[in-house]
Amino acid sequence: MDTMAWSSNMALAGRKTKQTSSKFSDPVVHLTAITDRMHALLVQRADELTGSTENSPEERELEALTDTIEAYERQRWPFGKIPGGKG
Repeated sequence: MDTMAWSSNMALAGRKTKQTSSKFSDPVVHLTAITDRMHALLVQRADELTGSTENSPEERELEALTDTIEAYERQRWPFGKIPGGKG
């Protein structure tokens, strides 16, 4: 995936989520859907960069993505993976 397509996917992450009724929890649900979509895109990009040449810009990008993904996962799923669920 080239940089332009990557940027476009990140910009569309929020638009690919469903809007529901206007309950008090809806903003949280909506933001969770957006951040989960962004997480998926970051993981996809990290997978594409796996095996990058040592000391290359791609390797540095992979390291930054890995740090970001791990930090998000610690916040999103503080108790670790849930059997049969996300996380």
